[in-house]
Amino acid sequence: MKVTVTTLGCRANQYDSAAIEDFLKEARFDVVPFNTRADVYIINTCTVTSRTDYQSRQLIRRVRRENPGSLVIVTGCYAQVSSEEVSAIAGVDYVLGNPEKTMVVDCIKKGRPENGPATIVGSYEKVTPLVLRAKKPSSRTRANLKVQDGCNRSCSFCIIPKARGFSKSVPLREVMEEIEALIERGFKEVIFTGIHLGAYGRDLSPASTIAYLLKEVEKRGYPCRFRISSLDPDEVTDELVEILKGSSTICNHLHLPLQSGDDRILLLMRRPYTSSYLAERVMKLSENIPGISIGADIIAGFPGEGQKEFENTFDLIEKLPLAYLHVFPYSKRKGTPASAYPQQVDGKSKKDRVRRLLELDKKKREGFYRGFLNRGACVLFESAADKRASLLKGRTRNYIPVFIENKGELKGKEVDVRLCALVDKGMMAVLSA
Repeated sequence: MKVTVTTLGCRANQYDSAAIEDFLKEARFDVVPFNTRADVYIINTCTVTSRTDYQSRQLIRRVRRENPGSLVIVTGCYAQVSSEEVSAIAGVDYVLGNPEKTMVVDCIKKGRPENGPATIVGSYEKVTPLVLRAKKPSSRTRANLKVQDGCNRSCSFCIIPKARGFSKSVPLREVMEEIEALIERGFKEVIFTGIHLGAYGRDLSPASTIAYLLKEVEKRGYPCRFRISSLDPDEVTDELVEILKGSSTICNHLHLPLQSGDDRILLLMRRPYTSSYLAERVMKLSENIPGISIGADIIAGFPGEGQKEFENTFDLIEKLPLAYLHVFPYSKRKGTPASAYPQQVDGKSKKDRVRRLLELDKKKREGFYRGFLNRGACVLFESAADKRASLLKGRTRNYIPVFIENKGELKGKEVDVRLCALVDKGMMAVLSA
């Protein structure tokens, strides 16, 4: 029986999908690419915005339309938070919540339910979040390693705590075992990921921190490079800065979900820092870690964000040494405090603000890349970026996308290059002499 898995959303979801594929392979199912014909389709959904809900629904409908005889299983955060909505989509056979992802094999063996879709979704008020362990990540060069799941924060705009539950960490010993297994299988980069990565270790006994995890990784001198996926600004401690500053294996790249640069909006968002504090943390990183790439999430059009508040955010972001932005229009999520806030921002204003921030993002990226023109860099090459143009794509340690004339022997290797030109979405390189 041929089974395929597809993923919407974050690195944690990608990791879960890799774990699901492991369950399937252990059960002797034939796991095939999503664009091929299969007997079973598993769709791992996201619900971070209304757009991702829409994308999930469209994908479910397309899969059923194109594969009328196949089994369709929907899981992930959208299934967890909006199970009734998902089960109402014509052609869905099973709706599984996040804790029930381990049940995919049993569902496949049972086959299509006779009396409409079967919904198996536990309440995260009662169920401890499950940290799935992926034995064989699908990437060939860079592997996501989920060391934490869930979130104890209650940002007013975010539905994810209701989808993932409270924070739960993978014990340090298991993390190290997983790293060693990944290295054994030839991976050259491990990306530490989680829903709230900065909370890593607080629930363990004895308690730990993400900084301690990084220290242990550095101490062991693994023949691999490591990357931190995302940390809140208030979790960028001086200790963490010192670790990154002196590290030979942890990449000089960090993504910060800043969300806003206006103090009143940050307070409404229930973010635990001020604009001056987040600016001080960004500057601390920039001044202490050579070549660091700092990215940021920004939400445009949050309820109560007038033109003044938006300009405060724009001006602050423009001044800070950021390398790129991820820009999101505010998305009203049912069940979150912000969905009931007054002064909801109209669609046109959101669109205009997103446009301005995207223009700023382009300017930031180009400015950051230009600072490395005609300089050497160490690039891990991963895949063919464009077969027609014979280009191979990779990333520098500080996350610059790099393209090189396709030399097959470079795939999966970290090599020294010279960055020689700016191109759309990155930089061109040649091998160092």
